[in-house]
Amino acid sequence: MKPESRDSYNKLEKSLDELIKVYRHILQVVRNERDILISVNLNELSESNKSKEVAFVKARQLEEERQVAAKELATAEGLVETTKLVEFARHLGGEPGDRLRSRQSVLELLLKRVREHNQHNEILVKSALENVTGAIGSIRDQLRDKPTYKKSGGIAARPAESGQLVSKEV
Repeated sequence: MKPESRDSYNKLEKSLDELIKVYRHILQVVRNERDILISVNLNELSESNKSKEVAFVKARQLEEERQVAAKELATAEGLVETTKLVEFARHLGGEPGDRLRSRQSVLELLLKRVREHNQHNEILVKSALENVTGAIGSIRDQLRDKPTYKKSGGIAARPAESGQLVSKEV
């Protein structure tokens, strides 16, 4: 590594460390979200969603900082601006390269886990929505007006559904 690249490398390393912290937090939030979804606690779910949103905003900000630091390092090292972490690691070699590889693998693992937990939570949410939709449909069917008498004056066949109320008042 060139001596003038040291500051850019340190910025990149720091931004990767911050990203790792944020994604660890996101993973913890997504793990807790499953328990919240099962317990159907709307207040906790709302707080969890807020926490997740704040973490994602922070992750986007840190990703932009990481990209700036990576461009600075690429320029200082005479590489193209779109150089990836793996290429930096290979170019720098030794301990700096190993540290970049390590951080990259940690980030990849965290992202994989976040996606997995999010997919499981999505299944829970979809299942809950199907149950709620079915219950609403059932209630709507029970409360819908069901004519007891036909317009011709004859008595209509009794519906097979229960819960129909008929008034005795004339």
